[in-house]
Amino acid sequence: MDKGGRRAALLLAAGVLALSGASMPLSAQPFSAAEIAGMKADYKRPPPRPIENPKLVELGRLLFWDPRLSASGKTACVTCHLPELGWAVKDPRSRNDSGKLTSRKSQTLIGIGHLRDGVPNGWDGRNVTLEAQAKSSIASGSMSMRETETPVKVEIIEERIRAIPEYAERFKAALPNAPINIDSMATAVAAYERTFEPGPAPFDRWIEGDEAAISDAAKQGFALFNNKGLCFTCHGGWRFTDDKFHDIGTSTKDLGRGREVKNEVEMQYAFKTPTLRSVALRAPYMHDASSATLDAVMRHYEKGGIDRPSRSPFMMPLQLTDQERNNLIAFMETLTGKPEGDAAPKLPAAVGPAPAGTASQAQ
Repeated sequence: MDKGGRRAALLLAAGVLALSGASMPLSAQPFSAAEIAGMKADYKRPPPRPIENPKLVELGRLLFWDPRLSASGKTACVTCHLPELGWAVKDPRSRNDSGKLTSRKSQTLIGIGHLRDGVPNGWDGRNVTLEAQAKSSIASGSMSMRETETPVKVEIIEERIRAIPEYAERFKAALPNAPINIDSMATAVAAYERTFEPGPAPFDRWIEGDEAAISDAAKQGFALFNNKGLCFTCHGGWRFTDDKFHDIGTSTKDLGRGREVKNEVEMQYAFKTPTLRSVALRAPYMHDASSATLDAVMRHYEKGGIDRPSRSPFMMPLQLTDQERNNLIAFMETLTGKPEGDAAPKLPAAVGPAPAGTASQAQ
């Protein structure tokens, strides 16, 4: 049986066990060396996405790092998406532009450019495109001051950026026929975000044939990942995500995707599957930061999470030994790219007094 057939059979068996309430057996038939070799093709990363408009990407890079894009002039996109952490954060909850804690941990943006067209992004999928996400964040989301008594209108932010000579020149070069407004700013930011390619990782070198790139424990973890651990059901492919929404039995209050799709039972408490690229850099884990370590993540999956109608059918108790758990973690640690992220750019300088609504000037 080929590796696709083996895994399909494992999924079928897991589904039967899920319906019966049983757990996965303590021992699962391991993959042969030939099957492992064939499986590697599923995880071979593609070339980086081509950059169609370099001037637009560079404009987006400046805006992504510039706090003047926020209502207060103090919060930038990068505030909640740090490059050295794989465009993520370690904070359990980020603080928004109103000075209040958000309800969820910021999700990583690494590899987001490879998201298929039309597939929603973010923990609850409320935005169908990166452009929509950037626009909503600036207008009414984490970069706005909507929760204060002195909210700043989007028009003020637009004028603030428009008044900076270098930005005016860069917009003209990147988007010759577009006005400088929230839509064109979101277009530029999204173009930059689509360049967030994961850095080369030891796992990638192993996939390419360097057997010394990762440890034997990590190799065994890879086999478990694609076998009895059932991790591949949601974290398959080179980006290690199916880009879908699943209830894995964590939250008891946050409905996740269920807030957006109210009449679909399986979407209640469901959240977007995050990529595992550079996952070791960004503890704590889950949308609510409820798992402090990768070990805690594995133990959550072993228990199967909260049992309820919306819970994913592949969330079931697992029987892992300490060694198997450690091997899975060793494998996930090989997914960290080096180097990861981007360096901070020199931001355009304002000329003259700051426009109304700007709390600080970035230099």
